[in-house]
Amino acid sequence: MGSAGIGCGGILAVMGLILVSPVGEWLIKGIGWVLIVIGVLVVVTGIYQWMKSPRRDGYL
Repeated sequence: MGSAGIGCGGILAVMGLILVSPVGEWLIKGIGWVLIVIGVLVVVTGIYQWMKSPRRDGYL
């Protein structure tokens, strides 16, 4: 079990070094923008589907 802990800690250390580097900053910003774009697309699709659906009594 000792080597699993060392390997896991090594992976975490490498990931930490990547995240604090300029590459990590670019990666985090890129992931953030991708998630924002996906969120906007989901909202726009939801509004489109809502507006397209037939109107029912008692429903907005």
